[in-house]
Amino acid sequence: MPKVSIVAKNYAKALFNSAKKHNVLELVFKELESFRDNFNNSFANELKNPVISKKDIEKIMTEISQKFNFSKITTEFFVTLSKNHRLNLFPEIYQEFDRLIKNQSKIISAELISAEKMIDEQIEQIKSIISKKYPDKTIEIIEKINKNLIGGFQIKIDSVIIDASTKNGISLINEKLLKTLN
Repeated sequence: MPKVSIVAKNYAKALFNSAKKHNVLELVFKELESFRDNFNNSFANELKNPVISKKDIEKIMTEISQKFNFSKITTEFFVTLSKNHRLNLFPEIYQEFDRLIKNQSKIISAELISAEKMIDEQIEQIKSIISKKYPDKTIEIIEKINKNLIGGFQIKIDSVIIDASTKNGISLINEKLLKTLN
């Protein structure tokens, strides 16, 4: 998962808190998903053009929001984001909003990286091990393939990385050998 900037985190948190306060978290999340599915970075960059006034940006974003039937909260969010020339941060904001929703729902996303697709039994074993560390959470596994791994796997949960790859094992053996020889 790519790193999320502090600015994007602040926007996501503000939207999350507002949606939660108005009891529309699920609706706003669905609206963000809809926008994400249609988002284009070049459009965000076009809105940064200094020739386009903030009033015109507001009009454009309001019209887009109406076409998507967005709620007032989501519309105001996108208008503010665009007027502040931050629409390009939307992918990061979405990622952080998703994390906040999952955190509230007690869901942990674990990125499982392996050289090839793992079988369901292996994934369930890994899920079971992770759930021992996080007993009150639901574990969501996001599988990724990295052909650079020789074998084994890596697990990323937030900023924690568990490296059970063959490549890492070989590196550790290599380090121990070098220390022994020196």
